[in-house]
Amino acid sequence: MNKLFTLLTILLIALPAYAQPDSTESFGQIYLDMPLLSLPTQADAIRTTGGFFPSYMNPGMENSLAYSADVYTAVHYGIRKLIKNEKSSLWESLLQRVAIGAFDGIWMMMPLGMGWLHEEYHRDVMTQYGVNSFNEMLLCRIFDEVTPVSHETDEEMAMLCDTHHPDFVRLNSAGHEGVVDLTRRMQANQFFYHQKLYNQYLYWSNAVQNFYYVFSCATGRSDKAAIRQMEQETTIESRDFTGMDMCGWIHALCYPDTPYADRGTHPSGVGIHRYIMYDMIPDEGKAYLTRQAWLEAFNFISPMLIGYDRFRLGNSDSYGNFAFRHYLTSFGSDVALDLYYQKAQYNLYGTIHTYHNADHHFGGLELGLVDLPLLDNRMQAGGVLMGWVQPKDQLFKTASGTFGGLVKARMAYHSRFLDPYVELGWKSAGWVAGNGKLGSGAFLRAGLRWQIGR
Repeated sequence: MNKLFTLLTILLIALPAYAQPDSTESFGQIYLDMPLLSLPTQADAIRTTGGFFPSYMNPGMENSLAYSADVYTAVHYGIRKLIKNEKSSLWESLLQRVAIGAFDGIWMMMPLGMGWLHEEYHRDVMTQYGVNSFNEMLLCRIFDEVTPVSHETDEEMAMLCDTHHPDFVRLNSAGHEGVVDLTRRMQANQFFYHQKLYNQYLYWSNAVQNFYYVFSCATGRSDKAAIRQMEQETTIESRDFTGMDMCGWIHALCYPDTPYADRGTHPSGVGIHRYIMYDMIPDEGKAYLTRQAWLEAFNFISPMLIGYDRFRLGNSDSYGNFAFRHYLTSFGSDVALDLYYQKAQYNLYGTIHTYHNADHHFGGLELGLVDLPLLDNRMQAGGVLMGWVQPKDQLFKTASGTFGGLVKARMAYHSRFLDPYVELGWKSAGWVAGNGKLGSGAFLRAGLRWQIGR
C-alpha cells in the first residue's frame, strides 16, 4: 500500500490538469460543521457508555463524518493559505498539492482521519445495541499493519449475529461505507460552495484504499494479515471485532441463519474464532465478492478526481457535475450516480440508486436541496427526499422487494461567521448510506456551521 500511495502522489502531481494554477484568489465558502446534538444516536451512546460526556466518544456515523470532513477541509484550506510563491504561481500550486498530499497520506491513520472514520462507522452499529468498543486509531498506531476496533466480548458479537443479523452484516461493511461517504461529502461541498482546496489526493486515496481492501479479501490475500493479527491478539479484549471486513461481510451475507458460535474455537484455545478466512467463504460468496472488487471501479469515475469541479451547462448560468459511488450494504451493494446542479441560489442534487443482492436488482431515487436562501438570506433551507425498493428484510437471496423512503428537512440561521442549524427527519426500514439505523424512526440533529474562510 505504501508503494501504491507513493505512485499515486507522483501521478497526481504530474497530471497536466493539476498543474494549472487557479485564476482567482477566492477559495470559495469554507465551512466547518460542528454537530452538538444527534438523536437517537446520542441516546444510544449514553446508554452504551453510561454518561452524557462519555457519549461523545461514540459519535455515530453522521457526526464522525462531519468531524473528519472538518479536519481535511480546514487543513487543506490552511495549506493553501500558508504556502505562497509570489514568483511562480505554478510552483505555488505544486507545493500546495505536495503538502496536502503528504498530510492526507500521514493523517489517514490518525485520529479524525479516514481510517478513524472507517472504524467509527463500524462502532456506530455496535453502539445501537449497547456494545461498547474502542477505536485504536486514537492511539496513533500509524505503523501497524492492522488497527483493530477492540474490547467487544464474544457474547456481544454472538448477540449481534444471532439476533440482529442484517445489522451484523452491515457492521462488517460499514467502514467501507464511511470512506465512500467522506469522498461524497467533500465533493458535494467542493461543488456547491465553489471550494478550491485540492482534495483530489484524498479522493484517490479513498478509492484506492477501498479497492485494495475488497480486492485483497476477494483473492484470499488478506488471510496472511488476519493470521498475523490473531497471533498478536493474546486476549479476547485485544481482538478486533471481525478481522478482514469484507471476508466477514460476505460470510454473514451467505449464512444468515448460522449461529455465531459455529465458527469454532479461537486458535489460542480461548474464545470464539472471530475471523473469517478465505476458505470459509462459499463459492457463490467468492464470486460475489470478486464482482464487488471490480465494481469498486465506479468510485474512480468522476471529473472531480482529475480537478474538474464544475462544468457550465451550455451557454447558461447553470453548472453541473457527476460522480459514481459503489457501496457495500446490509443486503449486497449499491451502485449510485450523483448528479449535481447549481443555478443562482438553487443548489440541487439527484441520486439514482441501483441496489443489488445475490441475483436480483432493485432501485431508488434521492433528491436533495442545499442552502436555499430565505428572508434576504437570513435563513437557509435544505432537505432530502428518498424513495426505494430494497430486498425484503435486507436479505441477500430474496427476490422480493419492500418499498421505503426517507424525508429530511434542514433550517439554518445564516450569519457572516456562525450558522446554527437543526435537521429533522424520518425514515422507514431500509439501508441509507451514513444513517446507522436499518429500522424505521425519526431523527434529529442540531449544531453550528462555522465559516472560516472564502
